[in-house]
Amino acid sequence: MKTVAVLIYAERHDDLEEIYRREADSCPPDEYSFSFFFNPDLDEAWKEAGGDFDYYIWLHGALTLTEGSLFSLLDNSSFLADRAVIVGTVRDAKGRAVSGGFGWNKTILQPDPVIPAPCRLLDGLVALIPACVYRSIGILGGHYRGQLAGFDYAIRAKKAGYPCVMAPGTVATCEVRPNPDRTVREEYVLDLRSKGFLRATWALLRASFRHLIIKRMSLYE
Repeated sequence: MKTVAVLIYAERHDDLEEIYRREADSCPPDEYSFSFFFNPDLDEAWKEAGGDFDYYIWLHGALTLTEGSLFSLLDNSSFLADRAVIVGTVRDAKGRAVSGGFGWNKTILQPDPVIPAPCRLLDGLVALIPACVYRSIGILGGHYRGQLAGFDYAIRAKKAGYPCVMAPGTVATCEVRPNPDRTVREEYVLDLRSKGFLRATWALLRASFRHLIIKRMSLYE
């Protein structure tokens, strides 16, 4: 039987745990055993779980899981021989994808409705980390926050030889995206790690120029 640690970054709440346990109960009970860990800091939840699980699932406490979503993450990981990070797509109340897999240009990608699809970066609202990835690169580490932490983890996984893929369809929904957008400085830090100094600096100059133009245009509205 495979063991699964569900790392919920939120304060512990009995009603919330019961909701997620019901979703876990839809998975084959003879194949998977679930344990739940709550903490507003995802790294702290991970530390509490320890390193003895076959899978670690990141899950933001503000999300509503779609039916069968946990099994979809696990099943797709098994399909990929448990050698990839699996990210789930989250949609807001208007049906827009607000979290999931991203390209190198940091635009969100749309998942395939049937099969897992590759992505370059991931947003960490819902993701599955197999034990081999955890043993290779560890936890998030606390160096970054919010969306940037997920992007950094994807870069580290890729450098260690583990691809990132999107689970099919929509895994969860939310009213609005829980984490704030990145600042220009955070974009630059990410680009330094993924693109190198010259390309990162060029991207920073372009972003700063765009912000200046937008600010100038707003003066004439």
